[in-house]
Amino acid sequence: MVSILAGTLLFEPWEAFLYSLIGMFLGGSLGFYLGRVLGKKFVYWIAGDKQKVDDYLEKIKGRETVLLFFMFLFPFFPDDLLCSVAGISKIKFSTFSIIQFVTRITSIGCTIIVYGGSFIPLDSSWGIWAIAGLSLLGVIAFIISYKLADQIQEWFVNLYTKIGNWFKNLFKKN
Repeated sequence: MVSILAGTLLFEPWEAFLYSLIGMFLGGSLGFYLGRVLGKKFVYWIAGDKQKVDDYLEKIKGRETVLLFFMFLFPFFPDDLLCSVAGISKIKFSTFSIIQFVTRITSIGCTIIVYGGSFIPLDSSWGIWAIAGLSLLGVIAFIISYKLADQIQEWFVNLYTKIGNWFKNLFKKN
């Protein structure tokens, strides 16, 4: 988030958005790849705490898609570490890439809009209350997503299957 805010000071908002998106996507992909290739020992070394990595793996086990999506969406999780943890999980790189792309667009855009001071002034009391309220909503959304992760994951799998079948039927007819 700090680099995004620095980017908004150095560049126009759309440039800061584009540079941040490219940098975060490439960095996240590299973290995933290093975790996948070098394995748990590398991720333990990056984290500096074997127990922290094992805790993250246990929390996301079987619900990787949904939980990683929401963890990447909100700014209070260690995204760089999560990329490497995702690399040692069972999630596919293609799924990880989609999660990265969607969540990075959302989080970078929101950071530039909300915390950049252009739309919500940080020097007014209503702006501080608005940011506090948005932050609280984010925490509540994460807690709900964590508790309902299995149902959300099942819904996404069903949706993915339906879309895949629709495309198969679409191309089968032609």
